[in-house]
Amino acid sequence: MKEAILAILKEISGAPAEFQILPEGRIDIEGEPPAYCDEAAAGNVIAAFKARGNDLVIDYEHQTLTDAQAPAAGWIKELVWKGKDGLWAVVEWTARAKTYLENREYRYFSPVMFLTAKDRMAHMLINIALTNIPKMNNLKPIVAKLQHHEITINNKEVIMIEKLKKLLGLAADAAEDKISEAVELTVNKLKTLESAAPVVACKEVLDALGAKAGAGKEELVRIVASLKAPGDVAVALSQEVATLKMKITAMEQTDLVTLALKDGKTSPEELDKWGRNLAAANPEQFKLIVLSRPAGSVIPVDGIVVLKDKTAGALNDTQQAVNRMMGVTDEMYKKYNK
Repeated sequence: MKEAILAILKEISGAPAEFQILPEGRIDIEGEPPAYCDEAAAGNVIAAFKARGNDLVIDYEHQTLTDAQAPAAGWIKELVWKGKDGLWAVVEWTARAKTYLENREYRYFSPVMFLTAKDRMAHMLINIALTNIPKMNNLKPIVAKLQHHEITINNKEVIMIEKLKKLLGLAADAAEDKISEAVELTVNKLKTLESAAPVVACKEVLDALGAKAGAGKEELVRIVASLKAPGDVAVALSQEVATLKMKITAMEQTDLVTLALKDGKTSPEELDKWGRNLAAANPEQFKLIVLSRPAGSVIPVDGIVVLKDKTAGALNDTQQAVNRMMGVTDEMYKKYNK
């Protein structure tokens, strides 16, 4: 994965503004002994370049070193040592060279340089040429060639690694070894948590419930159930009291309505409009408004003849007809006319 990510990060489309001239360490050359480049050798190459004070030409196929016409492909403006990444050139390309590179008609280059006789260390850079047949082996091309699907896959890997850095709280420039260490540490922590005894409740909760330290789930459920029972009883009692209150209110309403009808202080129509609701919602106000009226002020009661038979509380047809007109049930009549 590391190599794929580095390939993406160093991928350069078209003509790059800089490219690697010499790798750090051993340089394999076709048909010759290897050459070498380290920080000291790169320092000598850079010093010689600066001493001349001229941009170094990049031509085509080393034509500058022959008698043939030698148009420039570009000019090296600066040499930079990048440690493990080797010696790099900052370049300014001509329009023609840019077209060649963008079309991938040229992909490689070939440096010409002086080496020290003793240890074949790079010492001075003479010329660089665009070529497709370089003598250096394992040379990184100026324009990297990656297939579309490889770029897509590697881009996804880069995005995933960036997200992983954020999740792990790592710096944006964290190396792969740091990511691996953080992932391993996180995995070990998770394994430790899985192997540890499950925590049912924190110490404060255990103290509040009067439970022992390390109490299990069953014990805590039992304690909570015992604390909850009185509350359930209270709720049941409260509901029962509310039901009784509703029944008493209904009885009071019936008594008040019956009494008002009996004395002729209201009518069934008035009761249907607002009387019964007032008697239920505010009995005292019903008494002040309705029961304080004179008897017979709404329905005269002088002409009502109550006929009783020999059976106490019994009703004849005439009385029942009158009661129906007044909205009085048989039960109400018997209750108040014994």
